[in-house]
Amino acid sequence: MPTAAAPIISSVQKLVLYETRARYFLVGSNNAETKYRVLKIDRTEPKDLVIIDDRHVYTQQEVRELLGRLDLGNRTKMGQKGSSGLFRAVSAFGVVGFVRFLEGYYIVLITKRRKMADIGGHAIYKVEDTNMIYIPNDSVRVTHPDEARYLRIFQNVDLSSNFYFSYSYDLSHSLQYNLTVLRMPLEMLKSEMTQNRQESFDIFEDEGLITQGGSGVFGICSEPYMKYVWNGELLDIIKSTVHRDWLLYIIHGFCGQSKLLIYGRPVYVTLIARRSSKFAGTRFLKRGANCEGDVANEVETEQILCDASVMSFTAGSYSSYVQVRGSVPLYWSQDISTMMPKPPITCVWSHVFNNNSCPHI
Repeated sequence: MPTAAAPIISSVQKLVLYETRARYFLVGSNNAETKYRVLKIDRTEPKDLVIIDDRHVYTQQEVRELLGRLDLGNRTKMGQKGSSGLFRAVSAFGVVGFVRFLEGYYIVLITKRRKMADIGGHAIYKVEDTNMIYIPNDSVRVTHPDEARYLRIFQNVDLSSNFYFSYSYDLSHSLQYNLTVLRMPLEMLKSEMTQNRQESFDIFEDEGLITQGGSGVFGICSEPYMKYVWNGELLDIIKSTVHRDWLLYIIHGFCGQSKLLIYGRPVYVTLIARRSSKFAGTRFLKRGANCEGDVANEVETEQILCDASVMSFTAGSYSSYVQVRGSVPLYWSQDISTMMPKPPITCVWSHVFNNNSCPHI
């Protein structure tokens, strides 16, 4: 299990993609739009992904001046006001990742979100819509006849169906795991805050989110549990290149929250289901386990109860109950070619005795 890092998470919540013929400029800000970061994406490479992150935190005025200079420098004629050299391509709320098939890379952006729950002051969102944008310019594009077919296969995965994320709460871990990060001594907590703010900006700054007792609202910053992350492969190519503020991990499953009154006291009941990205598949098509010990259709379900009157991890009261379910951890399958109400179960013993790729068996 990965270990937690710092008790603060910094992330961009609002993004705007600007376009020139030679580059894309992805501008991201915190929710208050007081701190900004900029990614420069090269469009002259037909197949390689070239991203530059200067890791500088800009103010709103500095970003406006930067965009103004880029607009002026990319006009067809210097000083011509009629033709803009910098186009606003799309607004977004996060980067799902980057993917390439047979041609150049695409960037996948979250363009619509919906708030589903709130845990300790940390909002959880559902992906409502995405936009997939081809990066290389048409002048350098090297076409392939099968590109459209692979693109359609990728887009068969409906990212607007049951995918969730949070800017300040690690959805890949349980509440118990996340709260261990906040139990470190106060002096260590202050040290981590100072160290991280030297290179990051807090998404809760200027938001007015203050908990009881005067302590600030902290996000959960830990290495995600990749078993329950569904866009890990799409972010791998930029993970070592860009600042962690740009990395937004997404889970697949369910998230819902209801408010109840128990003897007049408000209580939030939150249900989170995390589907494993390992050996995933639909019923009947995926059964049993693979060589790494991952079982088909594994889901971790967590029920969280909390006092709705105190939205704070440090001052509130929380209870969490976690269940894990999955397919029977054996090598077995079912024949779905015949229309039978209950297809017979077949144990695949050849996997056990003849599979050299499973040395631990």
